[in-house]
Amino acid sequence: MIIDIHMKRAANLQSGGLNLSLNNKKLTGAAIIVMASLVVSRITGYLRTILINNLLTAAQSDSLLAAFRTTDLMYNLLIGGAISAALVPVLSGYIAKNEEEDGWKAIGTFVNVVFVTMIGVCILGVIFAPAVVSMTASGLTGEKRQLTIQLTRILFPSVGFMMLAGITNGVLYSYKRFASAAFAPSVYNLGTALSILVLSRFGVRYVAFGVLASAIVYFVMQISFAWPNLKYYRPKILWRNPGFKRLFKLAIPSLAASAVAQINILISLNFISMFRNDGSITAYYNANDLWQLPYGIFAMGLGTAILPTLSEKLALKKVDEFKEILNNGFKTILYLIIPSSVAFIVLSQPVVSVVYKWSQVIGKERIVTAGSILLLFTAAMIAQSMLALLNRAFYANNDTKTPLYIGTVSIALNFVFCYIFMKATDLGPAGMSLSYSIQSVVNMAIMMVIISKRMNGMGWKKLLDYSVKLLGAAAIMGITLFIMNRLIPVNFTKPFEIHSKLVEIAILGIEIVVGASVYFAFTMLFKIDEAVAVKNKFMGKIKRLVKKS
Repeated sequence: MIIDIHMKRAANLQSGGLNLSLNNKKLTGAAIIVMASLVVSRITGYLRTILINNLLTAAQSDSLLAAFRTTDLMYNLLIGGAISAALVPVLSGYIAKNEEEDGWKAIGTFVNVVFVTMIGVCILGVIFAPAVVSMTASGLTGEKRQLTIQLTRILFPSVGFMMLAGITNGVLYSYKRFASAAFAPSVYNLGTALSILVLSRFGVRYVAFGVLASAIVYFVMQISFAWPNLKYYRPKILWRNPGFKRLFKLAIPSLAASAVAQINILISLNFISMFRNDGSITAYYNANDLWQLPYGIFAMGLGTAILPTLSEKLALKKVDEFKEILNNGFKTILYLIIPSSVAFIVLSQPVVSVVYKWSQVIGKERIVTAGSILLLFTAAMIAQSMLALLNRAFYANNDTKTPLYIGTVSIALNFVFCYIFMKATDLGPAGMSLSYSIQSVVNMAIMMVIISKRMNGMGWKKLLDYSVKLLGAAAIMGITLFIMNRLIPVNFTKPFEIHSKLVEIAILGIEIVVGASVYFAFTMLFKIDEAVAVKNKFMGKIKRLVKKS
């Protein structure tokens, strides 16, 4: 509802306060579809991770997740970012200008070049898997290292099929077939979960083959959806095509930006692999997935939705409206992310236990470790959510280099702090999440200073005052949750039992409802615009229902 309200604000600015146009309604609808698909994808992803946690031993889950990270890295570096930054806007432009056939000469060349590149990468990945594991998880030794190498070799071919499915998704997005593209990753997650459920009894290697099969099914399904839109595709490489050159130039900065994010993840993973306790890598993944849920749905979803509007305002030299839309975006994100962060601080162990503990395999140590990692990720959750909009503000100004340059600084900071926290503190794996939080906050601060100078001020004082009110309401919510935790005698770290599990779920659910209610009540008391807007919209719907009855 808050996202929808923000979209209407942007639309009202765009139309001078008039009603939403048809295009704005489509934009809002597309944003809702994308965010809904993110929710479904996260849920199915959690199902996959829950099964990994509970059906595999700690050593097996560490090896499988380390192998996953390697293949994910290859996918994200070579094609993940290029789809959104290059293929979709370029193909959409050709379609809008009724130059679809000509556009496919560029798109087809781009697809074919990437496809050939990925074949080479997959072959090299299989051959040099030991060297790859040495770079991504250097702390693994003995049987765990050998198992990770074997799993990496099995999973590497899946990168090619995921790449093809990703490109197909880009085509579907370009033709505005959002539902077909957006929900398909959930099918891959479900296939992976089914592989773990059925094949784990035969060994983790069979699970890896099941994951590979899931990637193939994912691609086949996507190509069947996109087949009607591939009529102009040809297996040719036209190096001199101007459209391909434009695509290539657009893709490079995006690939470089993706590399920054992936390198930071690899740095953390590499340091965590140096801790000899089985389950450290798995605990880090669990905590990382949890904070990524609100970040991915709220920040990334909203950032994707408002990018076209930001670009239009700068193109029309309407800087004040650009700043207004961006600041509204910041307020919306902070209204949702700040209470989520405080809740994770107070309820870190209960959340980890309820989401991931579904068998005797998950013990107290794993819950405590993942909980401490999640707690120290909370600053990153806020900073990265702000960066999701800040990066798009630079992209709207046709500046992809500044975020890249600042991102390279974050790589150095992340490495330095990871090293310091590992050598000089007893934080353990949680030190890696603290390092990520610190570099994220520094990255955010630098970006805020730069964009403020370029836009002759961004009104940060008003945003700071607004944030202080939100922090006040969230602090009261946090104290309420802390007291509830002390008054309700539930041990979330005890071994799994079905009865106690049901109690844990019920208690956490009650705490979330109470916490959200307290937060909303105090933001209403503090006259926060987002809370008032939600209340007014809700009351308006109630009045309409009463009139109809």
